[in-house]
Amino acid sequence: MENTDYDDMRFLIVDNLKPSQDILKQFAMRLTSKQVDSTHYAQDVITICQQKSYDVILLGYDLGEDQKNGQQILEELRVNNFINRHCIIILITAEISQAMVLAALEHKPDNYLCKPYSLNELNNRLLSCIRKKKSMAAIYHALEQGKPTLVIERCDDALAQSTPYKAECLGIKSRQLFQLEKYDQAQAIYLSYKDNKSCQWANIGLGRIALQKEQLDHAEAIFKQAILINPYYLASYDWLALTYQKKLQFLFAEEILEQALSLSPRSLPRLKRYAQLCLQNEHFDKATYAYEQTYILAHNSIHHSPDNAISFAKALIEYVPILPALDAKKMSTKAFKYLKQMSRDFNRAEFRIQSHLLTACLLEQTNEARLAQEALDNGAKLLTRERDNLSSDSLLKITEVMKKIPSANNKYSELLIINKESDANDYNDKAQAALEKSISLYHSKKFSAAIEELTKALNSFPEHLGIKLNLLQVYLMAYEESEVENTLLMSAKILLKELSTIDCSEDEKLRLRKLQRKYQALAGI
Repeated sequence: MENTDYDDMRFLIVDNLKPSQDILKQFAMRLTSKQVDSTHYAQDVITICQQKSYDVILLGYDLGEDQKNGQQILEELRVNNFINRHCIIILITAEISQAMVLAALEHKPDNYLCKPYSLNELNNRLLSCIRKKKSMAAIYHALEQGKPTLVIERCDDALAQSTPYKAECLGIKSRQLFQLEKYDQAQAIYLSYKDNKSCQWANIGLGRIALQKEQLDHAEAIFKQAILINPYYLASYDWLALTYQKKLQFLFAEEILEQALSLSPRSLPRLKRYAQLCLQNEHFDKATYAYEQTYILAHNSIHHSPDNAISFAKALIEYVPILPALDAKKMSTKAFKYLKQMSRDFNRAEFRIQSHLLTACLLEQTNEARLAQEALDNGAKLLTRERDNLSSDSLLKITEVMKKIPSANNKYSELLIINKESDANDYNDKAQAALEKSISLYHSKKFSAAIEELTKALNSFPEHLGIKLNLLQVYLMAYEESEVENTLLMSAKILLKELSTIDCSEDEKLRLRKLQRKYQALAGI
């Protein structure tokens, strides 16, 4: 291969082993007239890529203990747009486990090289990548400009010239058509290529169109078939889980994500969705484990956030009552450690308050009353001092935790009263906006979307009676329309039971009684 193929290309070598780094650097220096940069320190890569643009990055996967790995670096570079579509990323690793390979491939390196490898093999991979980048350059440029019509035109030009990258061009074109809501044109492409092994995206596209049209059974069948055809194409599991959620079949959604995680346990967004479903389905053991894995795996990644430790502690609070005493104390000790680390990493009052309160709750559950009271007092003191600096959303989250602590009597609860008019207005405005959006969806008979919107609103405003009543009404209407979704009727029954214990106005009581009668008629009671 001639060096001119790499003319003026900028290389970055990332490898924590100096002999390996030196070999790669010498290899690159023979190919380009430009300076070749290198680093063994993972933390430097993001900063370097913000300062310089590279054409080729040879990225090691294992970069040392307690360092970001290559997958985490690649994800951060892509999410933050620190590299463009023209940059070639080749991931180099000695680990070849299925879990690692699938996790890395989800972030789409341009190529993947396993150790040991020859420089000739690396050279061939690079040449293949360069050919593709050059051939697709105009299309990638239009994508970066955010011009879907131009992207489609350039895909058509490439297809007319018999591009060797036909499958990718069709995939890109169909996604742009979908974005432009030209579903019939996108569907025509999907139908033509759904049986092609290199076009798994076609089945995903057909399923997404079915979802868009609220054809949930059809979408389910498509995604199930996609999994049968290629069980390692993990996007199929994600879309099938979403379909189950829209059908309110939350147990099935949990199960399908569990299958995906058994293949690729390192996908943090998927792991978080799975943990949330487990918690919703009251599988507290699975939720606790999943949230702990999220906390551990997120440490060096862009997913590192206070919510990881907080979610683990909240799941554990639900799990502790059914754990043996010794196991409960061991797990609680882990939570205390994670919460302390979270408070150090994210030094903000709202997180420190939640840390104290969650600690207090767990200590009470493990019968350590004196330590629980001490943690509760520390949280209350900090809340008193910082109350005026906290947003209404932060206060609502703190309220949610406070309610889990039996010893948090009125003295502490009064600290959480929303006593600023602006806070109260903000709360009401957000709740009203959620209600209006769900009502619009309801009138359009988009019941799944309305339920999804109201469920999300209820998570933010757990005591809002109007949201609960609207959700009950949508459950009943959706069941009446489908007459097959028994989960809808069960969800309505659970919500009715909760509403029967709540004080409400005469108007609200009247509406509730009407909804009770409707439920009884549908349930045949």
